[in-house]
Amino acid sequence: MKKALIARPLLYITTLIIIFLSFCIFIPRTIYAQEDKSAVKYDQYSNDKAVALYDDPIELEAESAILMDFKTGNILWGKNYHKKVYPASITKIMTGILVIENIDDFNEIIEIPESAAGVNHSAFNFNKGDKISLINLLKSAMICSHNNAAIALAEHISGSVDEFITMMNKKAIELGAYNTNFENTNGLDSDFPGHKTTAYDIAIISKYAMGNELFRNIVNTEYDVISLNDIEIPLKSTNKLLEFKYIKGIKTGYTENAGFCLAAYSDLNGLELITIILNSTADKREYDALKLLNWADDNIKVVKVVDSNEIMESTNIGSDTVVNIELYPEYDIVEMLHVKNNNIDVKETIYDNKTDLPVDTKDDLGLIEVSLEGNLIGSTNIISRESIGEPCIYQDISYKQRNKKIIILSI
Repeated sequence: MKKALIARPLLYITTLIIIFLSFCIFIPRTIYAQEDKSAVKYDQYSNDKAVALYDDPIELEAESAILMDFKTGNILWGKNYHKKVYPASITKIMTGILVIENIDDFNEIIEIPESAAGVNHSAFNFNKGDKISLINLLKSAMICSHNNAAIALAEHISGSVDEFITMMNKKAIELGAYNTNFENTNGLDSDFPGHKTTAYDIAIISKYAMGNELFRNIVNTEYDVISLNDIEIPLKSTNKLLEFKYIKGIKTGYTENAGFCLAAYSDLNGLELITIILNSTADKREYDALKLLNWADDNIKVVKVVDSNEIMESTNIGSDTVVNIELYPEYDIVEMLHVKNNNIDVKETIYDNKTDLPVDTKDDLGLIEVSLEGNLIGSTNIISRESIGEPCIYQDISYKQRNKKIIILSI
């Protein structure tokens, strides 16, 4: 009996040890396997299914190009826009927006690190220990495309350039730029053969960055003056297209591998567009961009396809108690459409499981989808503008009626 009592605790302890060892050996492997799966998952992402709405013949010198609707992200026209190419200093669009999102005090003065000293194909020289504010460092990178400014900013934010590049690639995935691989912060690619992206990826990164007011103001600056070691240094934008008032950014770039590149934001006659030109020539880069914008001005107009103020339809809702309600689109659907293309399909779907009472103004009763040439270009929910509660039966019994019932019951 005593042996059994002694053996039982030993059995419990042995069992606990086995469970503990199993946890240590097998659980971490499971975790690592899950982490590996997520890493592979990124490689499986693709945005190659994003297609241009129009294929009008437009001759460009650029190897790849795209014209994107800034508001919706729809591709209006493109050429080799999913092909991986070198982006040159267009890279700094991602660098710039990440810097803005990770700095609290732009007036902070920092010292130029040794890694960012020298000229490095930049407009002016940095020396180790030079003192400059973060906002002036950012302006240097984005206005006159200072390569070492991008390096100094990256080190300040992440502690190392490599850590900042990890942030860049993570952000690219978050934005849907799945065919992008950044290997540096400034776009110099002679030692970085894998530093590539696509016109489409740059367009969606640009669209995101231009949503930031500070970024938008900096890339729309043609001339500025910064202070380096309390000495004023004039800056001139590398973007020649800023002389056109309707063009308000974004960035130029050039290397031997990348050719002449340009990312532009424009607002002309109600058309807000992102234009990306990659691997063009010195004399045709700006010409390519203007050619696309002229085509858009001649052929694309803004159309309100769905009006949220117009009744979509009047329908009966409810089972035992039927109520007639008016249905509306929740939001307008405004699209850029080709003046010669009227192949628009508007599909209205009322959800079967939402045809009973009660109904609230917040309820999604259906969906409106707008397609062009079979490609979904916009959608909005179907709603009611009034709330209707559950049906109830109300009977008014007078005092005399109640008395009668009581008397009858008494008898």
